[in-house]
Amino acid sequence: MRKIFFFILILLSYYPALGFAASVHPLGSLDAHLLPQAQWEFRLGTKYTENRWFPFEGRNTHRHEWQIPKLNLDIGVADNVELNFSYPYIYLDSDHTSGVWDSGDLTVGLKIRLFKEKDERPVLTLNLKTKLPNGDYSKRFSTNETDFFSQFLLAKTWRNLNVFLNGGLGIIGKPNSCNSQDDVFIYGLGVTYTFSPEIKMLADINGWAFSADGSNYATLTLGGQYFLSPRWRVDGGLHLGLTEESENWGLSVGITYIFHWRH
Repeated sequence: MRKIFFFILILLSYYPALGFAASVHPLGSLDAHLLPQAQWEFRLGTKYTENRWFPFEGRNTHRHEWQIPKLNLDIGVADNVELNFSYPYIYLDSDHTSGVWDSGDLTVGLKIRLFKEKDERPVLTLNLKTKLPNGDYSKRFSTNETDFFSQFLLAKTWRNLNVFLNGGLGIIGKPNSCNSQDDVFIYGLGVTYTFSPEIKMLADINGWAFSADGSNYATLTLGGQYFLSPRWRVDGGLHLGLTEESENWGLSVGITYIFHWRH
């Protein structure tokens, strides 16, 4: 019996679903907790959104967008540093573009933990992110501008419940407008609840506010994660727009491979 008990403890200590380790796909908010050092997570997913306004358009263009595939790579670089990469390939049907495939934008992010979670103190992390201009603006796949985001991430755990809060500034480049930008407040509030080593439920509200150019949006996401094994995780989510500029609704699914890089 004692050997079985210690075997279970060792197994659980290596089972990623028991921790609140950073990955909250398919949510739009970010968890302040980081991946363990040398842990890599590669996600292959897809996402559909209906009638989300294109930034700076100021009107609905009946935009129906598939991101196929949507690729994410998250890397635990150090004990207090995590790198994030995100890239979608897009199928778009709208008033501007009828059934065309093209590239989206590569987004590169860096999470730096400033304070660990301790007793009643939440974990505090700085997130820096930039969107690179890879997409075609004429067909409305992208603004074809470089955008910058900086926000603070807070998170606190109570047993199986994890609550996290995001807040910061986004500097959004205006297409076809030299040296011009739209400054927005970016925010997110999310929760995760671990029901078992295999099942985690997630929910959040995230968006942009205080835009001077009609780029505000707010989205509610309800989702879940299921561990097929310690190395494989699937996730899915339902997205509901809360403002006129947001999507009417959307769906996303993904599968993640988890591995550890050892020298």
